[in-house]
Amino acid sequence: MSCTHPDSEFEALVYLAERLRQRFPELAEGAAFELIAEELETFDRARLRDYVPVLVERNVLRRLRSHSSRAA
Repeated sequence: MSCTHPDSEFEALVYLAERLRQRFPELAEGAAFELIAEELETFDRARLRDYVPVLVERNVLRRLRSHSSRAA
């Protein structure tokens, strides 16, 4: 298992959750997984799955940045 070359979509999403927890320590326990799951749902019907983790990460980061800018 490598964070730069994950073997599966699942591994890529697990690494994403770890990065989010490091980058946003104020996130409640499990909140990263909830955000990832919500965004992952939007790609349920995607036929090409190679880029799904990247797109999920982009959308989650956008949501977190939006939330933090409103809170400030």
